[in-house]
Amino acid sequence: MSEPLILVEDRGASRRITLNRPRTHNAQSPELLRELESALLETRDRKDIRTVVLAGAGRSFSSGHDLKAAVVDPEYRRNLESVEGRLWQEAELFVRPVELLRDLPMPVVCQVHGYCMAAALMLVSACDLVVAADDARFSSQVTRDQGADDVELPTVAWELGERRAKQMLWLSEGLDAEQALGLGLVNWVVPADRLEAKVDEVVAELERVPPEALALSKMSFRFIEGRRGRDDAAAYHFLTHQLSHNTDESKRLLAERVAELEAKLAERG
Repeated sequence: MSEPLILVEDRGASRRITLNRPRTHNAQSPELLRELESALLETRDRKDIRTVVLAGAGRSFSSGHDLKAAVVDPEYRRNLESVEGRLWQEAELFVRPVELLRDLPMPVVCQVHGYCMAAALMLVSACDLVVAADDARFSSQVTRDQGADDVELPTVAWELGERRAKQMLWLSEGLDAEQALGLGLVNWVVPADRLEAKVDEVVAELERVPPEALALSKMSFRFIEGRRGRDDAAAYHFLTHQLSHNTDESKRLLAERVAELEAKLAERG
């Protein structure tokens, strides 16, 4: 049997959810995202779970969505060929797990190391606290390389502010861990060999806080974000993202990328 794409481990009252495609830097395939959705749905209703940690196996947190799905998954590729097919596919596969993660009633700590690229930033933004290793690198080249209006949710713009987000998205300039700390994208930066220990320390401190107080506080923060326009911004951005995928330039770039991936797969036999 193949290894699960999402690992779930309970450590006392803390649940660790790990993206488990280490050979691809945890590229988010449709199958991985569906397993993540299932894990989050089961976690949401567990009264005994006080905290959640989201992490990635291997060398990186996540390299973003797996572009090879357009080559190896016939249904996925077919949905890319129509406006409505892509819209509903991306709403279900890409947006829903992020929203489920953000809506968990318990605090979520994100553990980031190595690559954190494009769609991986949506997961980071959906978490409550972020601990990064000093080797973490944050980037998104979707606008330049795919001709799309960033990924499906405008998390870079929301987290970094307008000018720095334009710099990252329009010029494809990444951030190292210390830059991400300075901009408020992460809470702590620690040496890579101290990453999990620091996450454990944060979890232990969270579990000293009464769980109902944390849940209500999280509800309050979510309400404040809504009043500041986060949900409206996400809804508007999702539609501009869909429109951008249907420009001639974006379609051309997708066709080139698919052809390149098909050629690589053919070489491997």
